[in-house]
Amino acid sequence: MAELISEIWSGLRDAGLPEVMLFLPDGTASRCHWDDTAIVAEIRVALLGDQERKIVRIIPVDACVGIGIASPKGTDPMSYRGVIKQKLEAWRTPEPSADVAPS
Repeated sequence: MAELISEIWSGLRDAGLPEVMLFLPDGTASRCHWDDTAIVAEIRVALLGDQERKIVRIIPVDACVGIGIASPKGTDPMSYRGVIKQKLEAWRTPEPSADVAPS
């Protein structure tokens, strides 16, 4: 269970959803793109800009308490769920075989 958030995020990235909201252990949330993560001592960490403290926070992804996908501005999150579900289902569904029988 320790790697659950990073596994979910990896699947989202593979489905074309690399940017997520990470719900942090301190009760805050932060937007992060997969490209803004790194491996430190075999642990995937998110590199999060903290403008208030003027630091880059290094948070182990699997220490996060949740993960989400922000809906685009002006889009109802309830209706955006269908878009996310379609992307995930398309990613999981194998492409039809392009094999052509010899003539």
